[in-house]
Amino acid sequence: MMPRNLDARVELLVRLKSDDQRADLQDTLDRCFADDSGSWTLGADGRWWRRSGSTRSVQSELMARTLAASAPATLG
Repeated sequence: MMPRNLDARVELLVRLKSDDQRADLQDTLDRCFADDSGSWTLGADGRWWRRSGSTRSVQSELMARTLAASAPATLG
């Protein structure tokens, strides 16, 4: 771990009361674990290797999801 990841760290616990909230969190976690942009993998031998591909970016996907959800409904 990089020291900056532990400096000024904030953790938060919340109760998810609805199935929609749980589904939204699961979707976000699935996207985070699938993100391969600029990512590294720790091998069984203890060495790190850079993942190839860069096919998924959680940042881009969450931005697009948020923009789509906040877009005004079209009249039609």
